[in-house]
Amino acid sequence: MLLLKTFSLSLLALSAVYAEAQAISGYPPIDQVPDINSPEVQAWLKEIDLSRAPKIPLGEGDPPLCPPTFPGACNWICDQCPANDLISCRSRNTWAITFDDGPHEITPTLLDYLKKEKISASFFLVGSHVIQRPDTVKRQIAEGHHIASHTWSHKGLTTLTNEQIVAEIKWTEKLILELTGRRLKYVRPPYGDINNRVRFVLRKLGYIVVDWSGDDFGTDDWKLPDGITETEIVEKFARSLDKYVAGNRARGIISLEHDYDIHMYNLARKLVPLGRARNITITSVAGCQRDRYPYQRVFR
Repeated sequence: MLLLKTFSLSLLALSAVYAEAQAISGYPPIDQVPDINSPEVQAWLKEIDLSRAPKIPLGEGDPPLCPPTFPGACNWICDQCPANDLISCRSRNTWAITFDDGPHEITPTLLDYLKKEKISASFFLVGSHVIQRPDTVKRQIAEGHHIASHTWSHKGLTTLTNEQIVAEIKWTEKLILELTGRRLKYVRPPYGDINNRVRFVLRKLGYIVVDWSGDDFGTDDWKLPDGITETEIVEKFARSLDKYVAGNRARGIISLEHDYDIHMYNLARKLVPLGRARNITITSVAGCQRDRYPYQRVFR
């Protein structure tokens, strides 16, 4: 009986996803790097000049492996080299709370919690997930959250060609523009995988790159529940906040969380009170940057 009930609930969930997505067509296959020879990508490539992109070799692996040191690469995740990426906020005593990889089945439950707590967050969205749950993205906008790009297929960007990066970003941008009327302006590379070649391409497309405030605020929630315990993450995060509070709080912090399973949702509910107890303002990346225009201009 329990098995039948579980199966029925799974069918209902799949039906809901299908109902959300069925009206959207004309986009690349989900979870795959888009074809760079499509008419759309070729048109986008004609709009930008990539001839001066740094000649840095492509990386390997999925997730990407740290490559041998290359002069001028400035790899964030491997070398902790952020270049001009955002790793902190302009506003003092603020915490930009961010969630990657959605939307997923758990995202509406997380939105319920954030609404109850009156928190506006930044959601870095994967295009392949957006196309399956468009109504969730519309709700994020309606409830005052800040949405940003996490690419189409969630592949490491240092492993892709310049043209593939353009395809990943522009298809996601096109889809979200179609759904919400917003043209994305902020991006977080999957896995934090970025170097100066990738930065060059993203900036040519008008994007601001967002990393996070180092290991102290990375949370490692993607390791839950087998690689790390919730208690370990909460205790480390509390220590990191105490260290931040003991300083001058001149700039805000940016955390990294995810919203693709119940363990991550439960963790978020444990971390938010830690910031509140220390009188830290919790907001989105756009909010902590005091960005009055968190999306790019739309040309009709």
